[in-house]
Amino acid sequence: MRKISLLLFSALFLVFSSACTTDDDDLVLIQGVVSDSQTGDGIANATVQITSPQELSDTFVRSDDNGSYSLADIEVSELTSISITASATDYNSQSRTVQVAGGDTETDFNFELTPEDTGGGGPSDGGGVSGPSAGAAAIILNGITEETINIAETGGIVNTSFTFQVQDSAGRALDINNAEEVEFSILSGPGGGEGITPLTATTNANGTVTSNLFSGNLAGVVQIQAEIVREDIGLTIRSKPVAITIHGGFPDLDHFSIAADAYNFEGWSVNGNRNGLTVILGDQFGNPVKPGTAVYFSTTGGIIQGSGQGNTNDDGEVTVDLISGDPRPTDNVAGSDGRPGYATVTAKTINGDSQEIEKNVIILFTSSEALVSANPTTFDLQPNGGASFTYTVTDINGNPMPAGTQISVEGGEGIEVTGATDFTLGNRLFPGPGSTEFNFSIRDTDEESNDPADLTIKITVTSPSGEETVYDQISGTRRKTAN
Repeated sequence: MRKISLLLFSALFLVFSSACTTDDDDLVLIQGVVSDSQTGDGIANATVQITSPQELSDTFVRSDDNGSYSLADIEVSELTSISITASATDYNSQSRTVQVAGGDTETDFNFELTPEDTGGGGPSDGGGVSGPSAGAAAIILNGITEETINIAETGGIVNTSFTFQVQDSAGRALDINNAEEVEFSILSGPGGGEGITPLTATTNANGTVTSNLFSGNLAGVVQIQAEIVREDIGLTIRSKPVAITIHGGFPDLDHFSIAADAYNFEGWSVNGNRNGLTVILGDQFGNPVKPGTAVYFSTTGGIIQGSGQGNTNDDGEVTVDLISGDPRPTDNVAGSDGRPGYATVTAKTINGDSQEIEKNVIILFTSSEALVSANPTTFDLQPNGGASFTYTVTDINGNPMPAGTQISVEGGEGIEVTGATDFTLGNRLFPGPGSTEFNFSIRDTDEESNDPADLTIKITVTSPSGEETVYDQISGTRRKTAN
């Protein structure tokens, strides 16, 4: 008796261990094609669902554009009979059964669906399922009128209808005798007052049920779900979440901005240089405007991509290129003191009152060649002495050099140079300290040589395109004894 008990315990332990361990040897793969029985064409977006055994009934996939499907990672621990149903809008559903064991791969497990008006279920292994429908087992999205809508009070589409079909475990639509009440809910959303009406509805003779989502005043993605509670068997059936996008409203001047990659670019003496300009458009609630909102661009200098490129993306952004070329700009903007090189780029769009609104940005077209001057241009370093200098770097119009220009000052061996001596120029629109006016100092640091030496200070300016301007007009003497 003791021996039998030990054997029974060992068997139970092995069963429990195998039930708690899943590896690739337990997984089954079933693949095939869902096609039209009359034409042989693949049926896209068909639903292929396991209907039994019950523990696998939540497993389903959609066929791709060619009608192909793949049910992967189906876990079985012994020889199992699996029933699979394929269904599609305007077609009769078809069910097939296959026996599989862990590690099996079933290919060419195909379904041939017949159009609803022709009757029949097509050839099948085990035969099609006929007779009246049974209780609800699955909720399948049957259609949606609009996958994207607009926020409220924009004049666009602000609601969408969605239809679900409730099917039994054989993939058949519920008939009128098995009608079920379906509840609809919003799983997540922007929280701008969006809602569903009606919140509950009863399936009709085709097993379908329809409700509507209406937008609020905030943009974002809304996820909706359909649910049936079968109290008779203690089962809750839910649809796969359905995502609907709510886009923003009309452009608002307070949420209209324009910016440039470079406010000062090498465009005066170079043709074809590109400078990106980005517009961001929001509606009155701060949401991105509806994708595809047109923005029109113009410029007083060079060439700019126009409205053909100017449609906003999902974030309300649109980027176009300002391209250097004729005409070179000569706008007399504030701060330019009449110097040429300044252009005005304008972005325009239409608001909700059909009025034109616009924003402008100033862009400086700068030459590659630099003009450099310094003061003083001579020096006489006394023992352990130093000297200070100011210098000016401009383009040929007297404006700051383009953003990205590199400026360096070299003093030679034994000379320490401090100040504005090795740096990259940023976006500078107008002349002044830090834009065109700089300073540096030199100091004798040679402790080894007692010989006087003639020195030249060199200033090198390199534009973003690589054109180099060298200024070497500062010269003097370093002395080791008092003069």
